[in-house]
Amino acid sequence: MSTKRSHRRSSPPPSRAQSAAQTREALLRAGARLFGARGLDAPSLDEICEAAGKTRGAFYVHFGDRDAFLVAVMQWLGVPLLEQLFAPDSDGDAGLATVAMRFLAAVGSGAYPLTRDGGVRPHQLVDACLRSPAIREHYLGLVEDSIARVGEAIASDQRRGRVRADLDARDLATVVLAAVIGAQTLLELRAPVALERAAATLLAAVSQDATQRPDAPPRRARTRRRVASP
Repeated sequence: MSTKRSHRRSSPPPSRAQSAAQTREALLRAGARLFGARGLDAPSLDEICEAAGKTRGAFYVHFGDRDAFLVAVMQWLGVPLLEQLFAPDSDGDAGLATVAMRFLAAVGSGAYPLTRDGGVRPHQLVDACLRSPAIREHYLGLVEDSIARVGEAIASDQRRGRVRADLDARDLATVVLAAVIGAQTLLELRAPVALERAAATLLAAVSQDATQRPDAPPRRARTRRRVASP
């Protein structure tokens, strides 16, 4: 009676490129986690490497210095989020309302890194930009990219008759980004901010319908009672 031996195929070892990519990913993931928990300056390179299970030598294979590493973490977190926010919808280019809805969802779910619990605080990023020209240049690049993408969404809405055509798309996009950055600061200060209502107000103000109701009475401004600090 003959017996058959079953041979389990072992997975081939990762290639050098795959191993390098895994090392870089582990360092970026560890850095993002530690920066979010302790700020951008507190975690040492040794702590980052230990959390990633890598050596300092492996770190310097991928990153020239700490600022280059922080820029890479910003890129690693920021670019996928931008792609998600501005991905085309079923009608083609995502419009301003769609982008706003996706942004609010990202804030609510914690996917947006500057407003989630355990994430990098906005003032920490500003401090890093003031300290490091490289970090400042990269952050401004992300801001400029965001303005350009929002401008494209607004221009698409203007072609479809959804947003007022008398508004300059880039100027309005700059206002939108300024509002986002301001909202980040208010949230960090734990100010009572209703993001959904604020977004709806902005969208209504720039809507094409807003120019078609010239006789509509102005809305009475509401004032909020200031809450005394404890």
